[in-house]
Amino acid sequence: MNKIIVLSAIIFLFLIIAVYIGLSLYITNLAFQVKINLPETNPEEYNIEFEEIEFFSNEKEEITLRGWWIPATNSKGTIIWIHGLDANREGEKMELISNIHRLGFSVLTFDLRGHGHSDQAPLGLGLREKNDVLGAIKYLKENQNINYVGVFGISYGAVIGILAAEETDSIVGVFADSPYYNMPELLAKEVSDRTPIPKFIANLLKFGIIKSSIILQGINIEDIAPQETVSNLNFPIIIVHCENDERIPISHSDVIFSNSPKKSEYQKFEVCEEHGKAYEGNKDTYMKYFKEYFDERFY
Repeated sequence: MNKIIVLSAIIFLFLIIAVYIGLSLYITNLAFQVKINLPETNPEEYNIEFEEIEFFSNEKEEITLRGWWIPATNSKGTIIWIHGLDANREGEKMELISNIHRLGFSVLTFDLRGHGHSDQAPLGLGLREKNDVLGAIKYLKENQNINYVGVFGISYGAVIGILAAEETDSIVGVFADSPYYNMPELLAKEVSDRTPIPKFIANLLKFGIIKSSIILQGINIEDIAPQETVSNLNFPIIIVHCENDERIPISHSDVIFSNSPKKSEYQKFEVCEEHGKAYEGNKDTYMKYFKEYFDERFY
């Protein structure tokens, strides 16, 4: 009888371990998959002249990135727009991009690797994509004689902007809309929100998710740490976030801002339709923050 009990316990333990490993691998694999969405509009529909461009990501492997160069007459400065996960160069934000242009800023917007019309390539949830931004900066230097830029990103794009800013002196400002800082926690939350798995069990998967990212993708998602990177920047940034954001809780921005350089700004919007939609419900205020911040950074 004792042998049967011991054997049953061992089998049960192995089943638990197998389920844990399986779930960790499955969740990690999903996190690195992209749903391809192509641009549905373009600057021409807003009576703005633009140029189709392409350039390489700043990596040994040739990854071609494609986007739009939208120059402004007597430009105040140049903004690199960085879209969110599963989005693209316009990402339902063409009105916002056009308003940035009308403020007197040139804009370079492009599809990140694995998105839109750019080449398919492994994602890095920010760690690899920062090289895409560095490639955009190289393009501007070599083709437009522009040496300094501001970056403006939403969610995944906001994190990429912060990570890229540490890598170059060419970035003079970062406007981060709804960034995240703890990827294992965020993925565990997604599991809890989207499946019947209780939150406390989902939290136990963090270790497995971290190890799975190393095994499957060759990166450690704990290295995606904008809350640490931001403290190394030598200029103030601005963060905006919706207080009712359920996908990426505002606590993520709270932590990033607490480590941000002196004179950084943090603007919270009370109510937004959903994650990353602060602009849509607060257009005038949102653009006011944008203008004041980048007017100062390009002064």
